[in-house]
Formats: sequence, structure tokens, C-alpha cells
Amino acid sequence: MAKNQYSKFRSRLWKIVEIDRQLREQWHRARPCTKQSLLDKLEGIDERTLRRLIELMRDDLHAPIEYDRALQTYKYTDLTWVVPNVQLDEDEMHALATAVQAIRPVMPPSLSNRLDKLLAKLIDALPESQRDDVYRAQGQVEFVPAPVLSKGSQWFEPLHQAIAGRLSVDMTYYVLSKEQETQRRFDPYYLRNYQGAWYVAGYDHLTDRWPIFKLARIRALNVSEDCYDVRPFSAAEYFKNSLGIMVGGEAQPVRIRLTGYAASTADEQVWPPGFIYQTTGSEEGILSGKVTNLIDLLPWVASFQGDAEILPE
Repeated sequence: MAKNQYSKFRSRLWKIVEIDRQLREQWHRARPCTKQSLLDKLEGIDERTLRRLIELMRDDLHAPIEYDRALQTYKYTDLTWVVPNVQLDEDEMHALATAVQAIRPVMPPSLSNRLDKLLAKLIDALPESQRDDVYRAQGQVEFVPAPVLSKGSQWFEPLHQAIAGRLSVDMTYYVLSKEQETQRRFDPYYLRNYQGAWYVAGYDHLTDRWPIFKLARIRALNVSEDCYDVRPFSAAEYFKNSLGIMVGGEAQPVRIRLTGYAASTADEQVWPPGFIYQTTGSEEGILSGKVTNLIDLLPWVASFQGDAEILPE
């Protein structure tokens, strides 16, 4: 392809990518995708060029674009469609297939199905001989989640959509300590899976705090159309010195004596950030670090099956 021809192709490609981005933002953030909004984003083109680009996407690239005459907006009817401009090699496809296999056990079935469709579309771009290799390799890897999974996965997708669109949610939440249901408005910021259970962290209007809620205790949830004012939030800071989902409070120093099998295999472990292990004798050592809450520490120590003991400070 000549240089000037490639430049024209690249220019058109990036316009298509921008149209795709605007159509997806309409779905995720409830922003109408109109002819004028597209022209504002795609500076330097007229209505005729825009119409040709959309026709190209729909007729040649099979993009599921639909025009709503009543609302005068464009929309996707199938969000699994992707712009066919990504070229992945076999090693990259192996990595992606393995990643999909890893998260499948804890993801809602609807999302897993969409990931499988997306993966299949990308694999179809490989030579036929390589496709079989990727599928075979994927079937030879298994990720075993926690023995008992938690309920509440049906709330993952609406919460994920709310986070993407920065939308407040109204929910009925069961407070275990009070044994009662509460009504609250909540601004979700972050989803976390811990030992087979999904949790969501964010700003709670009822308490004016930043709690973390277990999805299994949500009784009802509705994503509002209200965009929340984004407040400073860092997941790294929020979960700093946390071994799971217990957050808040001052970090407390802890020392754990490992013996037997736990001590003899200590060098094989990747310890949580901030934890240091030091050998103190034959099949014995001290693991030290800081945690904000001992509740998450107790089941972790118990998982060593008697070869770990929390030492008093």
C-alpha cells in the first residue's frame, strides 16, 4: 500500500474507532449519540462523510448500528461486535484465552458468554491450524475457585455498568449485624472478588461513609439516571494493609510463627505486600506485617492447618 493510501486508510480507521467509542458511551453512560454529537467529535468532516462512514461500518464491517428516528440517535443492537482492526499473534491469543478461562468461574454467566463470543471472533482471525491450538491449550488449563461460592452475582453487571457510567444506584441492602433491610443511595466505585464472593466499594449517601457491601446481601438494586460527582478514590489506598475486604482503622503490626510444613515451604510463597518472613530455626520462622483488621487475618492463619500461630505483641 502506497504511503498516501495508507494515510487515508489510517485516517478513516480512526474515525470509525471514534464512532464506535461514542456508540458504546451511549450504552454505558446513557449519552445520546446523535448526528451532531458525532460531527462535534469528528472534527473536519461533513454529514455526507459521516453517513458514508456509518454505511461502511454497517454494510462492509457488519456493525449492528441502528438509527432511532423518533429519538434521532444511533445505537448498537449488539455490543459484542468489535472493530476488526486488532491483530493478535498466537502467543497473545493463548494469553487472552487463558485469562478468559481464569475469570469464568467467578463471573456471571451472561458476561462469560459474551467473553467467549469475543474470544471466538478474535480466534477466527488466526489461521485454522492455530485456532485449534488455542482452543486445545485453553482446555488444558483450569482455575479452581473457592469451594463454596457466594450468591449475588446477578448484581455484578448492573453495578459494573453503573461504575462505567458513574451512575448512582438505589438499593435495598440487608445489614447482617442489625438483621434488617435498609434503603440507600450508593455511588459504586470498585468491585472486588474475595474467596468466591463479590463485594462493591463506594460512597454511601445514607451514612456519608465509604463502606464495602457484599453483593449476596443486596435484596434489590436499580441503576439510576443520575451521574454522581466523582470523589477521590484509590483502590490501592482503600485496601492498603487489608488481606481481604475488611478496611478502615489504623494498621496494626502482627507477627505469626510458622512451623512444620508452613515453615518448610515458606520460601515458595509470595506473601502479601508489606509482609516479611524470617527463619528462626529448623522448620520455624516469623512472618511479620501490618493489617488494619484482624478479622481477615484469622481465617488466613487457620488455612495453615495448625502450622501458624499469631503471637502477642
